[in-house]
Amino acid sequence: MYNATESGNNRPDIEEILHITDRVLYQRHQATGVEQTFEIFNKKHLKIQQRHLLSNKTYQINLSLLEPWPAQQRRIAWRWLLSTVYFAITTIVFSLYLFQHPSTTYIGRIMPFVFIFLLMSLASLLMFFLRSPHVTIFRSRYCGTVLVSLFQDNPDKQQFQDFVDELKNRILMASQSVKTDKHKMLLFEFKTLRRLMDEGILPASELEKAKHRIPNMKAIIQS
Repeated sequence: MYNATESGNNRPDIEEILHITDRVLYQRHQATGVEQTFEIFNKKHLKIQQRHLLSNKTYQINLSLLEPWPAQQRRIAWRWLLSTVYFAITTIVFSLYLFQHPSTTYIGRIMPFVFIFLLMSLASLLMFFLRSPHVTIFRSRYCGTVLVSLFQDNPDKQQFQDFVDELKNRILMASQSVKTDKHKMLLFEFKTLRRLMDEGILPASELEKAKHRIPNMKAIIQS
């Protein structure tokens, strides 16, 4: 765990010993099977656990790194979207062929394929909507990297809103308690993003995007 006020000695931080939970939110998305647990602890840290059939990830971030104002977006299931487009185009191509060759022989041979591809298009479209949930995201303060993503109104609207309000307040309090300048905070944020990349939480492409969002980031990293 990184702290914005790291000292040069090797004594353990008291916050690494004491773990006091402030609030917890558990979410499960039925369509994707993804389970998430968000735990605000020690007033200024957030622990995130993500569990799926093939993966189990846990990471922690300092709340002072986050922008306190969340945004809403849809998490796009690109595979199902591309599948929908593919089957839709195939259906159109077969339909146009039948329109240009309105022969009984062609209709008898091709119509079953048109029907199958039409069903596949509708099924893929349904899966696209089911696996593209609405999410509320919190980005890092300077680089704009998404570090927190919560399923909208999950497990219910009241619990979700209470947790988001608490998280926003904790982010503001953590930010106000930081006594370092912008240069050091930029360096601290980039180190955190690199750590998350090393842990397999963030893809390398997100780290590269972060470098290009901040002017003179290369000079800051090397300083």
